[in-house]
Amino acid sequence: MVEQSLGLVQQQRMEQSLTPQMIQSLKILQLPILDLQLMVREEMDQNPTLDRDASEVEEIIDFEETARDELRDDREIDELTEIAEWDEDFRRNQISMSKPDEDKHQFMMDSISNIESLQDHLTAQASLVGFDKRERGIADVIIGSIDDDGYLQIDLDGIIGATPEFPEELFERITTIIQSFDPIGVGARSLEECLLIQLRHQGRGDSLEAQLIRNHLDHLGNHRYEKIATAMRLPLEKIKELSKSIADLDPKPGRNFAAERTEYVIPEITVEKRDGVWTVTQNKSLYPHLFISTKYLQLMKEKTTTDETRKYIREKIAKSKFFIRSIDQRQNTIHRIATEIVRVQERFFEHGIKSIQPLKMKSVAEIIGVHEATVSRACNGKYMATPQGTFEFKHFFTTAVVQTDGTVISNAVIKSTLGDIVRDEDKKKPLSDQKLVYTLSEQGINIARRTVAKYRGQLNILPARLRRQT
Repeated sequence: MVEQSLGLVQQQRMEQSLTPQMIQSLKILQLPILDLQLMVREEMDQNPTLDRDASEVEEIIDFEETARDELRDDREIDELTEIAEWDEDFRRNQISMSKPDEDKHQFMMDSISNIESLQDHLTAQASLVGFDKRERGIADVIIGSIDDDGYLQIDLDGIIGATPEFPEELFERITTIIQSFDPIGVGARSLEECLLIQLRHQGRGDSLEAQLIRNHLDHLGNHRYEKIATAMRLPLEKIKELSKSIADLDPKPGRNFAAERTEYVIPEITVEKRDGVWTVTQNKSLYPHLFISTKYLQLMKEKTTTDETRKYIREKIAKSKFFIRSIDQRQNTIHRIATEIVRVQERFFEHGIKSIQPLKMKSVAEIIGVHEATVSRACNGKYMATPQGTFEFKHFFTTAVVQTDGTVISNAVIKSTLGDIVRDEDKKKPLSDQKLVYTLSEQGINIARRTVAKYRGQLNILPARLRRQT
């Protein structure tokens, strides 16, 4: 018999979780520029040490040795001096917005419609749930990652990989709660999950419709009713009946909000050719011109300032410093991503969509030294003005399609060519998917018929029999 002893063992390990500051930094990176400007206004209302009036920061405080005795310790004064010096460097490198530009911008902001967006609708519901501060922060990240169709576009594996000990169970629990919000089906990560959420809400989570969606959704999308009937051992008519029932569900639960929302596109990046070289210019005038208010740094020096007041100021200055640096980091990340996009897509800027190159976010992430999830977040709602027009960053990320002859082409090029063929076809004798395959082949694009059908659906092009005009 082996004797076992019980005792306390002390272990040391590092844990990291999403702090409120990290959540705020993620939001700053992800927000479109207009929403960021609104966030700045709210932050300034809550934090008096955050300032955008240059008149108050003309003189950077010079902390002398005698001032050290009046503060709590040397480390505190060093930190505050660092803030002041960093703030001066930041201010020196910023381009301030002129008064006429500010007036025009304010007029535009005041003119924006107050129609509720999908994110506003979900945020209002989240405020009623009773989340604690940490849970609410995660809920805000989730809601901010839901696209206009209502789908959750977030790389959970990427977040977990970048943040050890990430509270995955908590994330999933909050995601499930948000998926119960109106409109039902919102927050799903796939069409299958979206439809199953709606069925569960209707009390049909174990129905034949749910079984069909779980096991035969691909066949259903291609109207292969006989294969489904054989697999489910049900009559063909029953399968058609189930298909009609599923068709009543909403595959894009967020689209009603997206249809009502007026989209204001403001490019943060301008691409133009100068002396034969494509250059990337960032519109810094769109960004708030923020400083740490030296008035509060001066207050820290005064002998009459109480310890409680000093503590309050220290906390607020730390938040201001992190907030400004997060905005600066956002600018830097967006500029680096844009620069890499331009490097890869030079032919697009010269010749248009038919010359766009396959590009993955993962490739850009590796080159600029960040995680793929960061690139995805930074590209959300960010726009680039180019000689070919104004495009969202996401437009430049396309899938590489390997053709039957082994060559690689961007799926965006195939879709553009497919759209041109259908637009120019004889409307009385529209081309079938097989004939579209032949026509594409004549133009050097060799893909399978099922791929043609897939892209046709993504372009909202009806089948030939429904395109026919008499």
